Amino acid sequence: MEKARPIANIPHNITPPYTDVPILEFYKGYYDCVYIILHPFIKITDPDKINFRGKKQPTKEDYVKYTEKVSWAEFLKLSGLDDINRLDIALRNSIGGLNKIHRNDDDLNILNHTTEVNNLIEPGEGSFSRLLIDDMLKALLDLGHKWIYVGDEHGFERKIEYIQDIIDNKIQAGNGHESWYTTVNEVLYTTHWDSHLTFLCSDKQTIETILQKYRFEGFFCRPEAEVYWSIRSPI
Repeated sequence: MEKARPIANIPHNITPPYTDVPILEFYKGYYDCVYIILHPFIKITDPDKINFRGKKQPTKEDYVKYTEKVSWAEFLKLSGLDDINRLDIALRNSIGGLNKIHRNDDDLNILNHTTEVNNLIEPGEGSFSRLLIDDMLKALLDLGHKWIYVGDEHGFERKIEYIQDIIDNKIQAGNGHESWYTTVNEVLYTTHWDSHLTFLCSDKQTIETILQKYRFEGFFCRPEAEVYWSIRSPI
């Protein structure tokens, strides 16, 4: 009975926000609050057990066992960059995610130098951070949710998964460009292809409840914030 699937209230499929409208405007009518979770940098703690250059990519379990998180705040101290806007722009430039007009080779060089001398790996873009997935899902369990919909980024397909099975590594999820949301749309996690972050969408009280226990590094979206927030609406 514990794993009985919900049979009612099938939700609309939700997608990442479009890049040409403010994030809160995009989700108006669905969610009144959005928190941007910054994906952490990655520090390998056991290089003999994990290989990022092999044919087979490390699993979530590998990340949890053999790496640790380094926050953006910590990276700013290591690099000398003075705010997360500059760091976000440097990360986007590192994957060719911005037009040349926004290119900043000095900050990109700082990013590359800092990761190299501190043996860090840049945060991943376009999919959930494997170092955050378990806490993201445990937050839903704490709220009483046992199932989530796993949808593709275009909103064309979805499947329902048992949350604890993902945490226990019985099934793989979060490896691609996905959106996760609860069975009647109370909470949404989604990403954007060229962004090193996750959007946590819900009402403000729910998000604040999550953040009290799971202190995801990030910030609440202001009304004008867009996907390319560091360029168009710097915080």
